[in-house]
Amino acid sequence: MLSLLLLPMALLLLVYVIPLSKIVWLSIGGWDMTLEHFQRLFQDDLFRIIFMRTVWIAMVVTILSLIIGYPVALLIAHVPPRTASLLLMLVIIPMWTSILVRSYSWMVILGRQGIVNSSLQELGLTDQPLKLLYTRFTVYVGMLHIMLPFMVLPILNTMRQIPPLLGNAALTLGAGPLRTFWLVYFPLSLPGVVAGCTLVAILSLGFFVTPALLGGAKDTTFVLLIDRYVRAIRDWEMASAMSIALLMAVLALVLFTQFKPAGQTSGQASPGKLTRLVLKLARFCATPRNPVADAPSPAGGQHVKRSGGSREQRRGVGFWSSLLGIGGLLFLSLPLVIIIVLAFSDSPFLKFPPTGFSLRWFENFLNRPDWINAAWTSLRVGLMTMVVATFCGSLAAIALERGRFKGRGVLYGILISPLVVPVIVLAIAVYFVFAPLGLVGTQLGLVLAHSILAMPFVIIVVTGALKDSNIMLENAARTLGASPIKAFLKVTLPTIRPGVAAAALFAFLASFDELVIALFIAGTGSRTLPKRMWEGIREEIDPTIAAVAAILIALTLVLIAAAELIRNRSR
Repeated sequence: MLSLLLLPMALLLLVYVIPLSKIVWLSIGGWDMTLEHFQRLFQDDLFRIIFMRTVWIAMVVTILSLIIGYPVALLIAHVPPRTASLLLMLVIIPMWTSILVRSYSWMVILGRQGIVNSSLQELGLTDQPLKLLYTRFTVYVGMLHIMLPFMVLPILNTMRQIPPLLGNAALTLGAGPLRTFWLVYFPLSLPGVVAGCTLVAILSLGFFVTPALLGGAKDTTFVLLIDRYVRAIRDWEMASAMSIALLMAVLALVLFTQFKPAGQTSGQASPGKLTRLVLKLARFCATPRNPVADAPSPAGGQHVKRSGGSREQRRGVGFWSSLLGIGGLLFLSLPLVIIIVLAFSDSPFLKFPPTGFSLRWFENFLNRPDWINAAWTSLRVGLMTMVVATFCGSLAAIALERGRFKGRGVLYGILISPLVVPVIVLAIAVYFVFAPLGLVGTQLGLVLAHSILAMPFVIIVVTGALKDSNIMLENAARTLGASPIKAFLKVTLPTIRPGVAAAALFAFLASFDELVIALFIAGTGSRTLPKRMWEGIREEIDPTIAAVAAILIALTLVLIAAAELIRNRSR
């Protein structure tokens, strides 16, 4: 089984480990072995201010995502299965839609002539357009729209594992709905909350696209500063030091959420430090504020059930949480609907609602070579990335799931670690290594870099498919004389084929929509569709971009529908 890891680990070494080692080497001045650049980071007020601003933005977005995402997950977890599947698609579709498209939608909505300002002026609430775009508020809104699904899914996954009888038992024993929620349901859902908060905070720290498009000069984040030092100032050593500092902040956040108390053995289940702090907050929220309402009865010290019953309270809690959950789903969906509508507008400007409908902007897209060439480049790179990532990722998943060797957990963590490394750090690292090799500006360079981003998705999906397959059937085939390879190909592979196909679709989508690495690696001859769209958003005012965004949304819908169809057929 170890031999199956040779190709995935070779790819990881060449395009991930060596580039990251390169920026570590540059950050310490090469053979000079100096900490001068890190000293500048800690001593310069500019770096400290921008880094703390980045941390603050990430923290605010994480808190907002939790406030809105928890009711969304609660709503989906407690509706009938068919309704839950429909609502879940309203979370998954925006999640897999291009970040560039979603950021662009908020530029349209919050611009000077956008939907919000137009509505306020028509209602007579303002005389002049409000300055909403290029503000901290817009950054929060745009990042919240992108991060919300990453909060909802981990919480929902945990909620679905909570036995409903536990809450009913607490209500039967006299606890009110609020106390039942804080003392029973919320603590049981806390692993999903911590996982979602960690994921959102990590992604927010390394976010590039949305702050660059929606933020102003006062909203420059640490990631944007790194980009400036690479492409404008060209101080690679300082950019490397900043990249390492950002990476260390991400790792510190991961370790903080996984911290165990001293003296706790590894085999014991213990909450992380953050989890224990939130549990204390939950207990505080559940502490009764009225001593009469929870006074012990004379008979046996049992709490007397409060008058009025729990049905009305439960309805109140359910109503407000459901209302907030529905609002969160609308917040995720409406910007995409607005972009699709604007794509069919006949106006030369982005105005909602459109005065008329036309296909002129789709025709403009099809008749412009710069757009078409970029689309074909993205398609070729995406398909090649899909093949490389699916093949290497499947080999790694088989070795990790079927193999029995020491260090499997460590290898699995290393192979999927590109998911938590800020993309800007990986992009800069790959750029520093690919530039001397002549791979910058080539499709090969894009395929190699995108494969590192897509391979973790393949490993996760194929590993899950292997867990669901029955290994006894493969063992039976080997007992009857089949070789290990033949038994796997004839017995196991047909079983996991739907999972492999779904993983391939997600790998293609991860490459097709990727922008940050394309900004550093793609040249004029290998410009991808997201990069062309990025240039159009920053340099043009053209509804053709809305048409391209609608096409990307439609592509996302088709691929998600295909993955869902494959999953249902496999069942």
